[in-house]
Amino acid sequence: MGPPGPATRLLPPLVLALAGVARGSFTVAAWPRVAVVAFGGSVSVNCSRSACPGGDNATLGLETPVPATPGPAGLRWQSFSLRNVSRWSPGPVTCTGRCGDTEANASTGVLVYQLPERVELEPVAPVAEGDSRTLTCRVLEVAPLRNLTVTLRRGTETLRTESFGDAEGSATVAVSHRLTATRGDHGQRVTCHAELSLRPHGPLFARAAVPVTLSVFALPEPPQLRVPAILEVGTVTAASCRVTGAFPAGDIRVTAALDREPLNVTAEVTGDTVTASTELAPRSPGPRELSCTAAVATAARTARRRLHVYRLPVPALELSPAPVAAGGEVTVTCRSGATEPPAARLQLRDADGGVLAEGPQPRLQLRLVARRDDDGREFRCRASLAVGDTAVTKEAGARLAVLYHPEIPASGCPPTRTWLRGSLAALSCRATGNPEPTVTCGRRGGPAGSTEPRPVTRARAGTYVCNATNALGTRSRRVTVRVEYEPTLAESGCPAHRVWVEGERRELRCRADGEPAPSTRCARHRDTRDGGTRDGGTHESDIHESGTHDSGTHESGTHDGGTHDGGTHHSGVTHNSGTRDGGTHEGDTRDSGTHASDTHHGGTHDSDTHNGGTHEGDTRDSDTHNNDTHDSDTHHGDSHNNDTHNNDTHNGDTHHGDTHVVTRADGGRYVCRATNRHGVAVRSVLVTVEYRPSLGERGCPERRRWLEGSPAELRCAATGNPPPRVTCAKLGGGRDPPDNATEPGDPRDPPRATPNVTRAHAGTYRCRATNAHGSAVRDVTVAVEYGPAGVTVRVLPSANVTRGGGFTVECGAEGLPVPTYSWALPPAPNLRLAADNRSVTVTGATAANRGLYTCTASNRHGRRAGSVVVRVDERRPVVLAALGALGAVAALGLAVAGGLYVKSSAGKTGEYNVRDAEGSSEAARLHRHRDTGTEVFGIQLPQP
Repeated sequence: MGPPGPATRLLPPLVLALAGVARGSFTVAAWPRVAVVAFGGSVSVNCSRSACPGGDNATLGLETPVPATPGPAGLRWQSFSLRNVSRWSPGPVTCTGRCGDTEANASTGVLVYQLPERVELEPVAPVAEGDSRTLTCRVLEVAPLRNLTVTLRRGTETLRTESFGDAEGSATVAVSHRLTATRGDHGQRVTCHAELSLRPHGPLFARAAVPVTLSVFALPEPPQLRVPAILEVGTVTAASCRVTGAFPAGDIRVTAALDREPLNVTAEVTGDTVTASTELAPRSPGPRELSCTAAVATAARTARRRLHVYRLPVPALELSPAPVAAGGEVTVTCRSGATEPPAARLQLRDADGGVLAEGPQPRLQLRLVARRDDDGREFRCRASLAVGDTAVTKEAGARLAVLYHPEIPASGCPPTRTWLRGSLAALSCRATGNPEPTVTCGRRGGPAGSTEPRPVTRARAGTYVCNATNALGTRSRRVTVRVEYEPTLAESGCPAHRVWVEGERRELRCRADGEPAPSTRCARHRDTRDGGTRDGGTHESDIHESGTHDSGTHESGTHDGGTHDGGTHHSGVTHNSGTRDGGTHEGDTRDSGTHASDTHHGGTHDSDTHNGGTHEGDTRDSDTHNNDTHDSDTHHGDSHNNDTHNNDTHNGDTHHGDTHVVTRADGGRYVCRATNRHGVAVRSVLVTVEYRPSLGERGCPERRRWLEGSPAELRCAATGNPPPRVTCAKLGGGRDPPDNATEPGDPRDPPRATPNVTRAHAGTYRCRATNAHGSAVRDVTVAVEYGPAGVTVRVLPSANVTRGGGFTVECGAEGLPVPTYSWALPPAPNLRLAADNRSVTVTGATAANRGLYTCTASNRHGRRAGSVVVRVDERRPVVLAALGALGAVAALGLAVAGGLYVKSSAGKTGEYNVRDAEGSSEAARLHRHRDTGTEVFGIQLPQP
């Protein structure tokens, strides 16, 4: 331990001086209080004093049992060095001081120590699992023991800690701990730590021993040998030695020996199991011993096995002659070489294990006649040897080769082959024969076919000849190849358009191509419209997917929903009066747009026939609906697959080979399907039903009214398919109607020029509709109407009337319909009109009855007027003057007749109505209302 530093040396004198000043006394201090020194070493002690009150002439000294020499000093301190401290308990040293007569002192203890020479752990031998071992740690020559602590640890676990009592001088101590070994202790480090603590006066010294590693092992079971009990000379046999439960498995050492001859061993560790493998190759027969030893640490275990080594050569089997022709004799010989032990037996066997011959070595023989079935027959030669409790056998085999002609069995070459078009196939046959024959197949007279698979086409169907050939001859076999393919429906076997005639017996058939022969069925398209009467045929675009529609006539309630009679066009020419020429009503028939929606002709419902716009033969598929079509009990398309035969078609409940009577309801779109196991072919077939013409009231009204001067057209709309040609001719000679022939055409064609109607056109006409299937006749009566003409007005007996006399004014006119008459008369009370309004009678003529009498003839086509002047003579002299006045009145009357009128609610035609003015004495202007709504006006004429 070195001398104290300057600060350390100054601190005690400073403290003592301060203390002395404070107390006014003399004191001495020693530092350190305990001096720690190694045995045989040196240590410094510092003595200090306080101030001396009588003057600073004090002295310091040291009393010590060990040699000491002064060291550095100061005004009030002195250091001393204790050298070569060789006493374990030297006792305290005392610092003394004198100040005048006053003495003071202070003591310091001396602690002598010695570090351990070494700390060591006694070695620990490997220990078996479960055994106990003592762990001992020794600390050599250490002092003082009271300051020593020794600790034993296993890993981080403290096993033992021990302290010691006081003892004189240095000593050697030992600390022990008894440990029972477990597998967990293997590889653990045991450590020993020794601590010499001199605190608080000195440092803490620590020493540690070299650690000891624990080795724990286990070998609970002996090895297990796995090796056959018998071995053959010259063969290599694998053997293994297995050790289970060993610990640590990686430290296990395994050795093996055969009759004390070491063997090469390869060990493999899996968990706590060690498996050692080796190979045995004994070079001589006889008994042998195999041993296996497993060792770990100080333990070892050995297993032994007794082995038998034998010699048994493979027997030989000979066939002579080889090969042999069918019918020849063959010798079968079985031989065996020398064996050890020498007790082998021989057997001659067949392939099924049956024994043909048996006996001791060295040879067995068998003779037999070779047959064709013996070709390839297998023989076995077996040698058996008893080794210990086990019989060892070895065999040799040979096959008999018998030469024979080729043969082609049916199993190897079926006479019929079925291929699928488009697949890959090759024609091959398997033949037997020795030598093995070559087989070629080809059409008769053609080259041999390829044995490589090729795409199958229909052209490959047919009969082939397959030849099997070897050196002894040739055999042949015929093979028929059948190529199957999916169905097809072509125009030749299934025309897409069929034309049937109503009333004939027909059947919808389709012939399909396919292999196997397809089953074919045709069913009405579920949403077909109109079976085929638009211009003689149904258009593809008219078939809709919303229900079955058929243009044919329904028998038993079927509607001919869109058949347009190709009849006469009345264009609806308007005349100057504002009345349509086709506006003449007879029932509800309008020539300008004849509708026959409620007319039934034998069940035919012509729902949309327009005479004014009907197109010849133009059946509109799009307007034809046949959702409720019933053709007796025939349901098209309800055929069942189970009843369908190849190339036959079910059509409704009519089975294949049956026909039914064609109705218009049979027309329409059908879907024919041909099916076999390779697919389905679908074809759409349109059936058009043609039928003879018919002329009905609907399209050809029996009575017609024409207006004179309008365009003359006499047309009739006829039903029929193909659309019929219609001609009309007047009966009894006379004038033919213009444009009396109709041809099928486009309804949008511009109208042809026609003459105007005259009264000569009136009469009876015969119209005839004709197509390829017949004709229909209908008589039509034409009445020609015209406006009033030839109006005559006359006065009976004379237009010159004497006063008081009487006269009658009569009116007549031609016209159709018959005209009605109205009058414009001078107002007078004595006028009387006839019941038919054709005449006016006056009795007791007066001057009021003279004037202009105007008669107007009217019908719906027009009006015409005629007038006459009546003169009434009162005085003879003034007759001439009156005549002049009457001329003026006549002119005025004509103007008034045209300007003053009675307004009716229908025609708005002006007139004088004398009957309404009757009874008026003053002949004043009248205004009355009739129940019919007619407004009546009268005019007052001036007196003559």
